[in-house]
Amino acid sequence: MIGGKRDVKRAKKRKGREGFINLSELCAPSRSLRPAFSTKILVLYPPFFMINYIELVVNNPEYFKQFSCKGMLFLNYDCPVKAKKLAAWAEHNYIYYVLTGRKTLHTIDNSITLTAGSIAFIKKGACIVEQFFDEPFCIVVFIMPDTFIQTFLQDYANDEKPSGMATPPVISIQDDIMTRNFYQSIIPYFAATDNVPEDILELKFKELLLSILHNPANEQLHQHLLSIKGQTATSIQSIMDTNYAYNLNIEAYARMTNRSVSSFKRDFQAIYKTTPGRWLMEKKLNHARKLLVQTNDAVASIAFDSGFENTAHFSRIFKQKTGATPLEYRKRASERAVMAI
Repeated sequence: MIGGKRDVKRAKKRKGREGFINLSELCAPSRSLRPAFSTKILVLYPPFFMINYIELVVNNPEYFKQFSCKGMLFLNYDCPVKAKKLAAWAEHNYIYYVLTGRKTLHTIDNSITLTAGSIAFIKKGACIVEQFFDEPFCIVVFIMPDTFIQTFLQDYANDEKPSGMATPPVISIQDDIMTRNFYQSIIPYFAATDNVPEDILELKFKELLLSILHNPANEQLHQHLLSIKGQTATSIQSIMDTNYAYNLNIEAYARMTNRSVSSFKRDFQAIYKTTPGRWLMEKKLNHARKLLVQTNDAVASIAFDSGFENTAHFSRIFKQKTGATPLEYRKRASERAVMAI
């Protein structure tokens, strides 16, 4: 921990090392559901680092009102993040129900903006979160591991088979009277002073999934959940194809695929015939090339959106691999496009 303005200032000057952010500036607890916030310093990593979303909320219960049950979490918080963009990842699936405010979740190939009343299932993995500050972003979150989903489906959909339908990293959930009533029934738990029994929490998780799957409009989510039912380990390809453009380490990928690091490396090599590090670097560079040509984004933004450690690291690796700086590459691509007209 670090205390004092001088220490914080000195820490922020350490480029490429850890940054220190006052949690009271990062997250403002809900006035109605939470006590006054602490002034402690939370050690976070620089903006290019992926925040482990689940570890962040579990380790800071005074900012994220929560109940846990068999690896599942109910969360309610009002957390306007000062950064316009941040990157986060999670090793479990989770459902967002937005009470107020808005934010946009950017995945590699898509973006979805969530506003008051929006419900979405976010697959385990990473995304870039774009914040808006016109009003606090207040949310109820349900975090659930694959094991819970598998047990639930064995009890309620054991005979159903997945269709093989492709589904996006963020799946919109259709709201209806059943889901609205469910969320209204959840809110009082967060205002209660007594602990909620685990059996009740588990039943509420099951009620949530049953309410969602009862609606035929949520067939995408239905099929995704069915695809999880028989898995002993999550498909490496499904995780890598949707999460390569983020600054994640190998341990994070292993955790998202329910493997040890050694098992992940072995299985990855068998599939791709190369190491995870080499494959990821090539994918990130290709993604950066595409952004340089197709957008006018700043180099720093492209480095962030492609999963590099920082802008200097991106520029150095890019020149090593292409023989040109990112701006030179963009200029040459633009000149070629003009000559082709």
